[in-house]
Amino acid sequence: MIRSFINIASKETIWMDKLISPVTLLPVNLIHIIYLFVCLFGLLLVSGNQRISSLRVLLSLVALLMGFNLLEETGISRHLHLVTPALLLGFGPVFYWFCNQLVYNKAPGNRQMAMHLLPIFLALPFTHWPQAVIALGSISQVIYLSLAIHLLHRYHKVVKQTSSNVPDISLRWMTGLIAVFLVMMLQDLVRLNLQPFLAIEWLQLWYFANISIYTALTSYLIIMSVRQPQLFNQFSEFEYLSSAPPPEKNIDDANAQSLFQEIDKIIQDRQLYQQPRLSLRELSTETGVQEKTLSWIINQGAQKNFSEYINQLRVDAACIDLANEPSGTLLDIAYAVGFSSKSTFNAAFKKQTGMTPSQFYKKHTEQDSIQRAES
Repeated sequence: MIRSFINIASKETIWMDKLISPVTLLPVNLIHIIYLFVCLFGLLLVSGNQRISSLRVLLSLVALLMGFNLLEETGISRHLHLVTPALLLGFGPVFYWFCNQLVYNKAPGNRQMAMHLLPIFLALPFTHWPQAVIALGSISQVIYLSLAIHLLHRYHKVVKQTSSNVPDISLRWMTGLIAVFLVMMLQDLVRLNLQPFLAIEWLQLWYFANISIYTALTSYLIIMSVRQPQLFNQFSEFEYLSSAPPPEKNIDDANAQSLFQEIDKIIQDRQLYQQPRLSLRELSTETGVQEKTLSWIINQGAQKNFSEYINQLRVDAACIDLANEPSGTLLDIAYAVGFSSKSTFNAAFKKQTGMTPSQFYKKHTEQDSIQRAES
C-alpha cells in the first residue's frame, strides 16, 4: 500500500516537473508552429468544400505530424511513444487520392482510405527503429506520387482532346508540385543518411530549410486549390473518353479529310470557336459525331489536337480583326474570338504567328502606312 502510494507520488512528481520545466524553442520549432498554423488555416479555408475533401485529410495529417514533431523535439513528449515516423506512411496515399479527386471529382470511400492508411498503425510498434520506418515511408511516397504523376499525365493527354480552354483547367501546377516534393523527399533521405558525418549546426540549418520549403509548398497547394475552383468542375469527360470505343475502322484517311472539312465548315459558319469553354462533347452534340470519332477526325484532318485546332481558328479570327482597324482593345478581341484570358491569347497567338498580338498589329499598321504612302 505504502509502496503504491510512493509510486503514484513519484509519477505525479515527474509530470509536475515536466509541466513546470522551461521549454526551449529552437528556430526550427518556430517553423513547426508556423507550418502547423498554415495547415489549420488551410483547413478553415477548405472546410465545407466537398470537391477537395481529400485535401482536408492531407492537411490534418501534416498538422498532426507537425504537432508531434514539436512535442518530440522540445522534449515535452519524451516519455511518450514515438509517432512521427509512422505518419510518413500516410502522405503518399492521401496525396494520390487528392489528385484522383481533382481528376474524377470523386472522393475515395472510407473503406478505401482506411485500407491505404492501415500501414500507419501497423508501423507504430516499430518506430523505435525510426530509420527503417522512414525508409518505408519514403518508398511509399515514391510509389504513390509516381502513380499521381501518371494519372495527371493521362488527364492532360485527354483534356487536350476534349477542351478548348486547356490553361484554365490544366493541372500542370500539380505535376510541378509533385516533382518538387519528390526532389525534396530524396534530398531529405540524403540528409538523414549524412547525419553521422555532419556537424549538428549544419544539420539543424538543413532541417530548418527543409521545413521552410515544405511550409511554402503546402501554402502554394492551398492557394491553388482555393483560387481555381474551375479545376474541379468539368472532368467527367476524362473518364468518358477514356472508356469510349475506338472510331470505326472503315474511316480511311480520305474519308477522314472529307469529314473534317464538313466539321470545319460547321464550326466556322456557326462560329463555335467563339465559345470560351467549347468542349468536344458540345461539338459532338452540334455535329452528331461521337466524341472519340470526332477527336480522331480532327487529329487526322487538322494534324492537331482539339485544343490546338480551336485555338488556331481563334487566332485566325483575331488576325482578321487586327488587320481591319479594330475599335476595341486587344483584350476585347481576345474575348470576342473565344479566349478566356489575355495570357492564353498571347501564348496561342505567338505560338501560331511567331509574334505577339501587339507586334502583329504594329507590323500590319506600318505596312498599311507604307502602302498608302506609295499610292
